[in-house]
Amino acid sequence: MSINRSNDYDKFASKRHYEVTNGIKKSLRFVEKPMMISMLPDLKDKKILMLGCGTAEESELLSKYEPKKLTGIDISEKSIAIARKSYPNCNFYVGDMIKLPFKDNEFDFIFSSLAISHVEDKDRVFKELYRVLNNEGELLFSVGHPMRFATEKINYNDSTYHVIGFETSDNGKQILGKYMSHTKQINYFKDGEILKEYIAPPSFFFEVLINNHFKIENFKESRCIEDCKKIDINYYNRFHEIPQFMAFLVKK
Repeated sequence: MSINRSNDYDKFASKRHYEVTNGIKKSLRFVEKPMMISMLPDLKDKKILMLGCGTAEESELLSKYEPKKLTGIDISEKSIAIARKSYPNCNFYVGDMIKLPFKDNEFDFIFSSLAISHVEDKDRVFKELYRVLNNEGELLFSVGHPMRFATEKINYNDSTYHVIGFETSDNGKQILGKYMSHTKQINYFKDGEILKEYIAPPSFFFEVLINNHFKIENFKESRCIEDCKKIDINYYNRFHEIPQFMAFLVKK
């Protein structure tokens, strides 16, 4: 099995698990997870695959909908070790999403939260997901939005801005950001973690999904929810109007 270890998932697995379970990550608590929950189909008695599940906090969320079986897979051995200890009623595997260790038509539903962005070959990912979904099976996944992650940082009046735009003068040549490209983005965090993602516009995903025979049922761009106001009003104002993430619900 070919596993890409370009991101040091293992090193930060425990920290991520703590932050997510304690609601510290505002981007998940107030933005991405509410968007995903609003798009969930009926999961009762369904066999569910959690793709790129990390330490699998979504096990608690999805178990509330009475699925038949929850299975998770992630590239990080440390993340899966934490998941197995934290959620013993689920089955977990270490593996690569471009070569899944599952039979054809094995799952009724696939849930993937901000994992597919880390793989460059999206076409190969969706081919594999199509294979392991049964007929009429559904896939819900979220990825980073280019309005947030394909921007270019500029400094102006002692402030830093994330910008997508262009120079408007007649001979202007400067382009800021790469909205329409499938772009490699390196994210550097204060704690030393480095994550590589491949960010693309909605049209890119529509095309690759259609080319792999998926039927698109729903699409959303994220919007920070009202509950964030009392925690961080500036964060709310910023990401209530500017999408950080986007999600697709598709059917085989």
